[in-house]
Amino acid sequence: MSNRNTILRCGYLLPRVLLLWALLDIMLRFAPPQWYTFRTSEFAMVTGRHDMGPFRTNLTYQNLHAYGDLASIGNCLDCRQYRPMSIHTDERGFVNPPSSGSYDAILMGDSFGLGAEQPEGANLASQISQHTGLSIYNACSPMRAISREHLMELIEQLGMTHGTVFFELMDRSFGYAGPPPKTPERERLDRWSQNAEYSPLANISRDIVGRLYDGRLMPNPYAPNIDRKLLPDGQTMLFFPEDLQRAEPGRVTWWAKYLGVLNKELRQRNFHLIVILVPSKYTVYQPLIRDAAKTNKKDALDELQDKLKDVPVVNTTAALQQAAAAELVHGNLIYWRDDTHWNAEGVRVAVEQLQVQYAAGVPATPASALVKAISQKH
Repeated sequence: MSNRNTILRCGYLLPRVLLLWALLDIMLRFAPPQWYTFRTSEFAMVTGRHDMGPFRTNLTYQNLHAYGDLASIGNCLDCRQYRPMSIHTDERGFVNPPSSGSYDAILMGDSFGLGAEQPEGANLASQISQHTGLSIYNACSPMRAISREHLMELIEQLGMTHGTVFFELMDRSFGYAGPPPKTPERERLDRWSQNAEYSPLANISRDIVGRLYDGRLMPNPYAPNIDRKLLPDGQTMLFFPEDLQRAEPGRVTWWAKYLGVLNKELRQRNFHLIVILVPSKYTVYQPLIRDAAKTNKKDALDELQDKLKDVPVVNTTAALQQAAAAELVHGNLIYWRDDTHWNAEGVRVAVEQLQVQYAAGVPATPASALVKAISQKH
């Protein structure tokens, strides 16, 4: 019979604690993901079956208490802006509602087009569809757009013989290009390794530890991961440090060549390419922040628009900057305070600019084109 001294011995206690931890971790894998995750990317990009898209296939994720990525990486508990998050991924791993109909257009781009931050029906693909009448397949992916090769493969899979491709490009793409894309074999191996190492209990543990290191009870070591700025009305807004950096030399030229080649390939397939240029949150709000460091991202967006002579371009920068200033007078924001992404109002402003050109036959317009009325609410 074990006495108290035996139970407290490390050799007796530690194996049992580890076994209990392992059992609990395994059990949580069968629980709803919102029990142990706080954002979609925490598990949907590394677990389960994958196809062409960035997320596990045929997944419905709902979380009533999600919050922004900047509040997460900076461990800023008082900055969290809780809101519902709901997405559905299809059999290819892209964020699309269940549908068996045909498509007129494809939206490709980065996380600004995914739509997890907006209510259902308010994301970029949905709002473009509402304004243009097109049935749009959302093929956006976090960090970077899918490759030209994957786009052509997707067109074949969807059985499309003609249509429109909307390419959403954010000004962060003018920064460091990052490592080259992995080969499919390497990507599958990395995903298998991440899946094997994934731990629901570790997610919960990180949240608990983060609540302890909140900057009040204990120092917050994650605070340098984000930049805090004060808006004129006193609101604190978080920014991703990379968005405060200048555009890298040569990146505008690189994107102009890439989009030019993509445009030619799509024309051969009877598709029209429309480029939607989206500024980062810092580019939009920088003119409103006192003594804010200036970047050249807005100039880079204008330069890219000038270089794309044969490609219709919708540069949303001026409209979003005007909307940000107009809405702030009423205490409203067009980007999430605790996240890098725009909210539904920001998407609406951008889509209104797209509608102007789409209704006019989608001509390429100069950067000085008329900006549509900012907010019909006010």
